[in-house]
Formats: sequence, structure tokens, C-alpha cells
Amino acid sequence: MKRKKSQTLSIAGVVGQLEIRLTEVDSSGSEKPAGLVVISHPHPEFGGTMDNKVVTTIERSFQGLGYSTLAYNFRGVGDSEGEYDGGVGEQGDLACVVNWARKQLMFSELVLGGFSFGAYVTLSAQPSLKADRLLIVAPPVGLYDFSGIEEVSVPWEVVIGLQDEVVEPREMLDWAVSRERQPTLYCRAESSHFFHGQLVWLKKLISSIY
Repeated sequence: MKRKKSQTLSIAGVVGQLEIRLTEVDSSGSEKPAGLVVISHPHPEFGGTMDNKVVTTIERSFQGLGYSTLAYNFRGVGDSEGEYDGGVGEQGDLACVVNWARKQLMFSELVLGGFSFGAYVTLSAQPSLKADRLLIVAPPVGLYDFSGIEEVSVPWEVVIGLQDEVVEPREMLDWAVSRERQPTLYCRAESSHFFHGQLVWLKKLISSIY
């Protein structure tokens, strides 16, 4: 296992400082830098933070694969300044995090990951961020307006729990298969929206596809 260094930092955002958690793997001796995964958390007004268990599971999964990870708190969450902005300003938060990473870090590829509300923000912001790949978990189709989301032009995965009690699974599935470039879909019959009791499965899934 490559040695990891984790630190919590404060970086400049659109409306104030943003709190981030950066975990870098030691890629010295490798032919190229490690990849970087930036992960967006669930809804701030319902307890969503970068410490959400799905977010931290995604972090650990990618770290085990040799990726560096960057989780962050949206505006108004934790030590991030500002106020909730319905998913609009949060897209600016994600852009600031990605731009900071591009200036400060060396990485070979960029993966954007998002869970629930964070999936909506990731999908909305992705056209301008030029990631190499997307990991979308429980996209909140039907809770937000997905009609204006641009087509994804890079490889992407969508993970859905078929016992989701927050988002209608059929709406997520119908939306995903209607995309011009369809994602690779992974469905778990036993999983709820928050993957209670299924986090080990999620970790194994990520480890098997990246």
C-alpha cells in the first residue's frame, strides 16, 4: 500500500473559505502521478457533509486503489463559509475545488464523484470541469430539474439502490438510459438511498471497476 498523507485545509471559494479534506498517496517512484477523485456530499439541509458514510466509503475505496482523494464541504457546511444556494452556488464551490486542485496538485486523471445532492451538483457542473470520468451515486432525479443537464461525454458509472426510499428507482433508471452516452449502471436490490448495510458492497464495487 502506498503511504497516504491526509490533511484538512481551507481554500478560497466564491463566497468565502471552503473546507476540504485532501488525502494524497505517495506516487514517488511511479511513472506517473496518482489519479485524483473529488467527491461531493449529500444535501446540506438534511445533514449532508463530507463526513457522510457514503462519501467516506468512496474515499477509502479509491485510496485503496492508489488514487488521491479530495472531499469538501459545500458553502454553509462545517467550516465552509456562505449559505445553502439550492445547488446553483454549490456548482461554483465544486469548480473552485477543482481549479484549486489543478493549480496545487499533480495528478494523472480527474474523477468526479457525487452522492445524492452531490451527484446533481456534479452532473450540472461537469461540462465545464473536463473530468476524465464520473461516479454518480443515487442521483436525485425528480427532486431537482435534470432536464437542463448536458450530456456526459466521458466514461461514467451510475450506482442505484433499488430500495431507495428518497428517490424513485424507476426515475433514476429511466433518466440514465435516456442519455445519449449511457452510463454503466450498477443496481443493488437490497440497497436503500443511504446504502445502509451495503457499504462493504459499494466499496467492493468501486474496487472492481476502477
